Amino acid sequence: MTARLNGSLVRLALGCIQPASALHIAEFIRNALPEETPSVNPALVQEMLSTWESGGDTVCVHQRLKLYSLTRSGDGKLSAKERRLRDRTRSFLLKELRSATVREPEVQGTEKADVSSAVLTDSAIQEDERPIGTAESPRRARSSGRAYWPLLSQQLYVGSSSPSSGTFFRFLSFPTVKRCCEAFGHEAVPEDGVGLGEIALAMGLSPRLLGVLLHKPERHYRVFEIPKANGTPREICAPRTVMKLVQYFVLDYLLRAFPVHPAATAFEPGCSIKWNAVAHVGKRYVANIDVQNFFGSLTTKVVFKQLLRAGFKLNTAAFVARISSYRGSLPQGAPTSAALSNICMYEFDELLTSDSSASRVTYTRYADDITFSGDDLEAVRICIAKASDHLGALGLVLNRDKTRIFGQSSRQVVTGLVVNVKAQPTREYRRNLRSLLHHVKLNPFQHLDQYDEIQGKAAFALSFSGPDTQVGSLSSQYVDEALAVMRALRKSGQEKS
Repeated sequence: MTARLNGSLVRLALGCIQPASALHIAEFIRNALPEETPSVNPALVQEMLSTWESGGDTVCVHQRLKLYSLTRSGDGKLSAKERRLRDRTRSFLLKELRSATVREPEVQGTEKADVSSAVLTDSAIQEDERPIGTAESPRRARSSGRAYWPLLSQQLYVGSSSPSSGTFFRFLSFPTVKRCCEAFGHEAVPEDGVGLGEIALAMGLSPRLLGVLLHKPERHYRVFEIPKANGTPREICAPRTVMKLVQYFVLDYLLRAFPVHPAATAFEPGCSIKWNAVAHVGKRYVANIDVQNFFGSLTTKVVFKQLLRAGFKLNTAAFVARISSYRGSLPQGAPTSAALSNICMYEFDELLTSDSSASRVTYTRYADDITFSGDDLEAVRICIAKASDHLGALGLVLNRDKTRIFGQSSRQVVTGLVVNVKAQPTREYRRNLRSLLHHVKLNPFQHLDQYDEIQGKAAFALSFSGPDTQVGSLSSQYVDEALAVMRALRKSGQEKS
């Protein structure tokens, strides 16, 4: 026995899990209804989808898998109540999808999707497109990969799809940005780029919902303070669920393809404070400078301007700058802030690298911590002056109170690591860790709840050791002995419970 199909229910189900096939929709409806409900015939669902496609309410986005997404017209056929239900359901599903299954694509040739989006794509999943080869852009990215979200309908364990199947689309619900724009009603990608409407259609959410995020962003952030290393408070503005979801979409589908300058050593996979510090080992002079209120000084206007310079089209740059801002600047706590800061600072990094190389000075930047090193003190000072001038062009100000120049006779510290002879944690860090491990050996029961913390600190310290070297007086054998005692006690406690 099969159930009679309600067109509104099918459209709502498609809106929740698009892009989806008739089988996906039928299974989704069946799983959402009571067990005694008769099964839904996928053939009848397919008939509806085909009829709607001829009327312009749906579009087939994958011919072989028969996957469909709603067009702008089809999305408009949802009632206000259905749209609210769809937005809540899809936001929850996309949140879980992104957090649980997002991954980097395998190493392979990549290219930009189109001029307006700068999205890299996996060639194995596209239909009716030319083969993908390696594309050289004016700015070469440190890594050519970016995060993809798998197809939502295939991650719900419905139909015959495997949750590990590797089908990915360039623009979430659509295989290309162009297809999304066509579903929105454009003949091609607009000259001003994609904006709120097209991005809402790609995400499968209501434009009204995204408009609310832009109009009153303060309602969609949670603000709190955490202490800095010096004890002063640092304000964190953490976006709430829907705002964070949209920002993750912007990060993964719009920002990931933009390259990061080699001198920028923060916020990227593989980057670390160690990478930042190693470049300055053994130099006669090391200078550290700091930017005042770094994220707070990168205003919406500055971000918008730098996105345009980086290659974004007008509408896309405006949407990204606004959806990523809180009270007129980049918030600490938003997933987009780190990537946007590196994009905004790209030309600064390029200028400083050029100026420094000409003076035989090494330059790196770890977020707002800028470091110069070289053998000529005057050249280092000139680079600091040029950095101040270039920062001024971005509306940023050098923190003079945190400007320091260290000679070889003093301890040279770069992002918390000593670099006089080799990059390693400070003597205080090593002594405190050794003391802690000593107390662990004497009385491990008192420190069992600190196991993860101690293991992390020890792993960090030992990451600076080599086959023939150790970090100060801290050997890997000494660390292993202390941790082994704690592991044995934890294991025995778990077995007893």
